[in-house]
Amino acid sequence: MEKIIEFNLYKYNLQFAQSVKIKNNKLTSRAGIIINIKTSSGFSVFGETAPLPFFNSESFEEAALQLKKIKKDIIGCIIDKKPVRIENTKSVFLNPEAILYGKSKLSDTVNKFNDYFLTDFGFFKDIFSDDGIFPSVKFGIEMALLNIFFLKPDFQKSLMGTEEDDLQVSKLFMDLGTDIKSSMERIIKDGYRTIKIKVGRELLDYEINKIKEIKKFIKYSAKEDIKLRLDANGLWDLEEAVRFGNQIGSDWIEYIEDPMDDINKYPIFFSETGIPIALDEKLSDFLKLNDINKTGGKYPDYLKAFVLKPGFIGGFSKASDLIADAKKAGITSVLSNSFESSIAVSAIVLFAYLMDLNNIPVGVDTLKFLKKNLLTEDIEISEGKIKLKKILKNMSKINFEMLELLDY
Repeated sequence: MEKIIEFNLYKYNLQFAQSVKIKNNKLTSRAGIIINIKTSSGFSVFGETAPLPFFNSESFEEAALQLKKIKKDIIGCIIDKKPVRIENTKSVFLNPEAILYGKSKLSDTVNKFNDYFLTDFGFFKDIFSDDGIFPSVKFGIEMALLNIFFLKPDFQKSLMGTEEDDLQVSKLFMDLGTDIKSSMERIIKDGYRTIKIKVGRELLDYEINKIKEIKKFIKYSAKEDIKLRLDANGLWDLEEAVRFGNQIGSDWIEYIEDPMDDINKYPIFFSETGIPIALDEKLSDFLKLNDINKTGGKYPDYLKAFVLKPGFIGGFSKASDLIADAKKAGITSVLSNSFESSIAVSAIVLFAYLMDLNNIPVGVDTLKFLKKNLLTEDIEISEGKIKLKKILKNMSKINFEMLELLDY
């Protein structure tokens, strides 16, 4: 019988190479908490809780205090081992009798991802029964527990035995003040086919001209399969958003994230511009207003994608539910992160593999903004892709010199 015998907390503070703007607020460093869970059978796994200022509602201090409380509840919990069945190479979560199963479609799952936690970790439901658990805290503990699964021989054999270990990455373009031509040439040369561009930060006409310049370069570069993902973080009003959309046009635009703060005006934006919308920060507001599962209704025509940051929405189990719902409705699920360290990025990309999202570029091109990182081996993006086998091999190689024991 396997038990959790240790639950240790460490804090980190990583400097950005240059300040990063979050909702027009500048950050010079990234603080977070690393959770280390050890089991009686010898597993030592890591999770990450790192609420992003101006984004998550909870603070670092609030998350740390909650983790200290949970630590008392989790020590001594029993991990019940159940048989795991794996076929072929591609894997998605199913019911407790077969947590993983070959080529089955995610939309066919009944209990989906949560069954993994409720089967192997029977205590999990009790710990998180409180609605007051912070999203970043649930994310960190789920990550550590999920990493136990990633380290099991059955999963290692499954991933190492497949040739499909490339995960596409979306290039993050945060500074429209750079030389567009040289930047785009480098991005294309590096093999990226999807580019995420932050907008809503500069004067509207300036950003319109810059996006037009980018699109003009794409048009004449013979790389017309490139897609642009724009992200306004809800910073425009309806008039600004419509003017922006009509000026740049919808060609090469996969979607725009959260064009306005008021989601009730999204249908007007789409009808006026023809540009699809993705939900990120506004996803929770949308789900409250549109309980599709209960009403049996349809998702609105404007909706193209869910941008899922597990550290913001409340963990991997919540993300898996949304991925399954989105797939049924023909909506794209894009996994992303919130400038967490390479420990969280490793878990997110392996989760993308489990959820059968290899061909949907993930939003993890953020580690380049940090001067240093927490794994001893850097996560490499080559030809616009991440090698998952390397991620699995290096995910537990932690640089403890960059961590400080968190004593709360």
